[in-house]
Amino acid sequence: MNKPELSGIWGLNNYFDKILADKKIAKHRLQVPTWFAILLEIKNDSLKSYGSIIKLRYKLNYTSDTLALFDSFRGNYALLKENDNLLLTQLPNQERIDSIKYIFSKRNDLRKLLKHQDSIYNFILDKNEKIDGIEKSITRYFNEKIISGTYTYNNKIVVFDKNGDLKNFDKFNKYEVRNYFGTLHPHKNLDVITLINSENDEYQQFNWKFENDKLILTEFVNEIIIDKEKKVVTDDFVLGKNKIELKIKNH
Repeated sequence: MNKPELSGIWGLNNYFDKILADKKIAKHRLQVPTWFAILLEIKNDSLKSYGSIIKLRYKLNYTSDTLALFDSFRGNYALLKENDNLLLTQLPNQERIDSIKYIFSKRNDLRKLLKHQDSIYNFILDKNEKIDGIEKSITRYFNEKIISGTYTYNNKIVVFDKNGDLKNFDKFNKYEVRNYFGTLHPHKNLDVITLINSENDEYQQFNWKFENDKLILTEFVNEIIIDKEKKVVTDDFVLGKNKIELKIKNH
């Protein structure tokens, strides 16, 4: 592939495809490259990679089969050309072995993830440089692709709009899935949806699970541990007993 063929947006199949197939985010976000390369943006010989923790920039080497080398905190990876796809594979002799082959497909439909971006500043080359993040757009994407739809609950029609609006569901009028960006994750690596009342900022967090024709929400509660024979309420969360079952009408 030459420069024009490579230029565009590339999505990590191991992330996007598996999440949408399973309707689960948490278990697939543990793949190491998701931390630094969920999405690749290529323009000529310039590469920007967007991950859930860090963003990177590289210059592509078109004279070699290895387009770029990613130096991550969990090992080094090579980006290679493979037919119509890009292949990310760990280099040999790494401290932690990762034998998975990660595939990127050209996904110009994902260009929308680079719009309405968050702006953060990183200290690069002794200067502050503006970096574009995809955290909010990833949340919107999975709101739409996983949860949005029409359901019934207590003989009422409940609508989860793709834009994050929630209609006719108790006191809540907004929702968002947890995208598992960053490093603070107190929910035992379970999928999380937050239901929000935007009028008073009240919210509740639930685990979501699709079973047959139902969306099952299980409320999270603070984990209680025993410390020196006393019960201590922690900042971590576990599944509680309260469950809500919504029947899928149009999803």
